[in-house]
This record gives sequence, C-alpha cells and structure tokens, in this order.
Amino acid sequence: MRNLLRLAAAALTALPLAACAAENDGPVALTWWQGPNAETPTQEAVAACTKDGKYTIKVETLPDGSDKQREQLVRRLSAKDKSVNLITMDVVWTAEFAEAGWILPLPDATAKTVSDGTLEGALKSATWKDKLYAAPLLSGSQLLWYRKSRAEQAGIDPAKGELTWEQLLAAAGGMPEGERGVATPGNRYEGYTVFVNALVASAGGQVVDAQGQAGLDSDAGRAAASVIGSLATGPAALKGMSTLDEETMRAAFEQGEASFMTNWGYVYAAAADRATKEPEFKKIFDDYGWARYPRVVAGVPSAPPLGGSNIAIGAGTPEDQRESAYAALACLTSTPSQKGFMMGAGIPAARSSVYDDAEVRAKFPFADVMRDSIAEAAPRPMVRKYNALSTAIQTAFHPPASVTADTAAKAQAAVAQAVGQ
Repeated sequence: MRNLLRLAAAALTALPLAACAAENDGPVALTWWQGPNAETPTQEAVAACTKDGKYTIKVETLPDGSDKQREQLVRRLSAKDKSVNLITMDVVWTAEFAEAGWILPLPDATAKTVSDGTLEGALKSATWKDKLYAAPLLSGSQLLWYRKSRAEQAGIDPAKGELTWEQLLAAAGGMPEGERGVATPGNRYEGYTVFVNALVASAGGQVVDAQGQAGLDSDAGRAAASVIGSLATGPAALKGMSTLDEETMRAAFEQGEASFMTNWGYVYAAAADRATKEPEFKKIFDDYGWARYPRVVAGVPSAPPLGGSNIAIGAGTPEDQRESAYAALACLTSTPSQKGFMMGAGIPAARSSVYDDAEVRAKFPFADVMRDSIAEAAPRPMVRKYNALSTAIQTAFHPPASVTADTAAKAQAAVAQAVGQ
C-alpha cells in the first residue's frame, strides 16, 4: 500500500512539471547585439524574420563607436555568454574573433545561402582561413566625390574612373586659391589606416600578407607614402590635413574649400537631405559628381577601401538554439533585409542584386560605381592583432606632412612588431 501511495504521489508531482515543459515549448529566443545607428531598418528586419514564429529576436543595442562595441562584445564572448547569439561585427574583427573561438564557422548550407550573390570584397571580410565565419549585412566603399563644374574647369573627367592621384593633384593644384583642396583622411584614427591600406593595395602591395609578413618596405609602400606626402605638402593640400576625418572632409567639400574628396556613400544622403532644407545648397548638391577611387599606378585599377558590418553567431549560443540562429542570420542578411537597410539608413548593401532595384537606383544614382567598388575593394589586413596593427600604421604615417619615401621602411618595422606581439 505504501509503495502504491509513493507511486501515486510521484505521478501527481510529475504532471505539473510535464505541463510546464509543454507550456515553455515555444519559439527559440535569440538575442541580436546590434549597433545604435539603424533602429528603424533593424526593427523592420526583425519583424520580417520572426513572422513565422519559429524564433524571436531581442535586440540589444551596443554603445556608439567601434572600440566601445568591441570592448563590450569581447567581455561577453570571452565569458561564453549564452545570450550573445547574433552579433553585428565590424569587418576588421573577423580574424580576431574567429581565432579566439568566440564565433562559430557557418555550416556549409548557411555559408552557401549567404554567399550567393554577395559581392566579393564583402565576402573576403567575413572569411578567415578559408572558412566563412560571418554573413555580410552591410558594406560600402569610398568613392571620389567632386564638383562637376570644377573638375571641368581643371580639365579632368573623373567619371571615366581612370584618374591617378598624380593627375588629380596636378589638376587640383592649378585651380584658384580656396578651391584647390583635395580632402582625404589625415587624423590619427581608423580612417587613416583605411586610407593607407587602400593606397598600398592600389599600388599592388599588401600591408600584411597572408603569412602575416609586413609588406610596406616595398615599391607599393613607397608609392603610397609618395601620395600622402604630395597631398599634405603640395598646392592641393588642405589646411589642417593632419586633423581631417570623414566629417571634417565633408564640411570642407560642402563649403567649397575642397573640390575633390574621398569619402563613403553616406555623404550623398547627407547632402541630399541638406538640399531639401536649404535652396542655396541645392545648387551645390546638383553639382555633385562621383567616380571610382583614384589609381596609384596608371593603367592599374584602384583597390578601393572596404567598410561595412557582418553578422556572426556567438560561440556561447547553446546547441539547441544554433539551428535557429543560423536561420535568423540568413534572413537578416537576405536581399530584402539589405534593401531595407540601404533605403532606410543609407548604408550600401553587400548583395549585388540590391543595386538593380529601381527604388535603390532612384535614391542612389551612384549605385553602379559603388557596387563595382565593393566587389573589387581591398579589405584591411585580416590579422588577430588588428588594433595593434592599426595603431602602428597611424603612428608611422603621421603627421601626413612628415611622410616621405623613407616612411615606408619605418612603417614596415612598426607593423612587423605589432603583428608579432
């Protein structure tokens, strides 16, 4: 009798537990750690990807600024935080995060889904040791922006896409005082590393090769240094070049102090918005032209800079959530999602087909040049110790007015030390 009572009690105790288990058998709960600057398209993408109810996505907003975002993610990932499922990463983090085991390589099926139709430059930024560790969400490259009337006055046609830095600086230097500036990064920040890397790559070299060897003490490194020195000390030099970043370059271009500028695609959307509010500025905006990034070597296409962000899966994601995480990653980086980000936040897409969309082409008339630039862009070096590498480049090539051909050898030693630490 006692045994029967024990069995009955056990059965009664088990019933509520089984009921609770059934009640909790709902959609998989995922968390997406995303930057703060594209709230509307982010929410739209989440709504579209969760409408079938198989999983939910909670968005956790990372702090503003790449360094702060990386710091927070590294702290959580190194602690194997189970809530870090979907991660928006800067394109330069792939090697570090993959090598540390903080993110998971994508399964073959997912890798194929996110690779199909994705521009080559963007894919390179998501790959480490021949494995795809992330899916490109947004991309972008820098273009040469110019005032069409002034380029005509200077006797050059940047739209052909064949202009070299030497030709650009010679033409700009002959323009009237106050209009001859060529705006490029010059401050000690990540954008300056982007600039140096693009120059070296455009000259046929690599800051660091696939074996981790520094490659700046070379013809390509010296050619890059020559361009920087000419920019900083020639007649087309802008005052305060050593403090220039994307926003100060944009200001110099909008004000007319610079007739030419290298910058990301966002400057067009910013100018378009200003033109709707200021009738006088609309005349300036209507004079905007755009072209492929300048060449370092005549006859050799440039290797434009690459920006953007990728989505990866945190290695702390529990096994039973990973299939849903991979599905969410594929959905969030799909063509409709990328179009939404491009239209809503002005950030170029990583998928080629987005640039064929009629709405996209109407809003971004430079779509074809941007697509080609991303496809043929040169990612920054894929190394584990990227932060140390970037700091070494910024230090060695700064201030721009001090840069000579000899700077390449100095930078070589600094970079070799940084990547070998």
